[in-house]
Amino acid sequence: METQTLNHFKSLFNNILNQAALDENSWTEPLSTREGGDVVDLATGDREQQLALKLKGRQSFFLKKVELALDKIDRGTFGICEECDGEIGEGRLLARPTATQCIQCKEEQENGEKHIPYQKRSHTHGTGFSQKSANVIQLKLNDDGDGRKRENKFNIN
Repeated sequence: METQTLNHFKSLFNNILNQAALDENSWTEPLSTREGGDVVDLATGDREQQLALKLKGRQSFFLKKVELALDKIDRGTFGICEECDGEIGEGRLLARPTATQCIQCKEEQENGEKHIPYQKRSHTHGTGFSQKSANVIQLKLNDDGDGRKRENKFNIN
């Protein structure tokens, strides 16, 4: 990879890290402690805290990838695919500067993950609804006069 291109990415990564250091104050503010308020206020506060923690985790993960990319620049391995040792295309690096795989290896990885359709993948981390499961409560509701029967299922795990 050309020196000018490497310098571009090095500058980009350093700017990201510098900006993150400046923004650190917004992430390190103590999470609000709400006293009083009704149930909705408390639930909203809890949700805001969960979101803030999730965003902080994502930011930390991204910054680690940026630091690894800077380390690769210093070692002379930036832009080399970790799977096949081929070159990661400049277009891919411009689109995703922290990429560690060439487009072909990344596509192969993603294709290997596509054998289960999204709609049928478990979004419950292994627990799901089963008609015969002892931990599912079914509540039958009256129809609203439109002739349709309604039924709600709740997993009590």
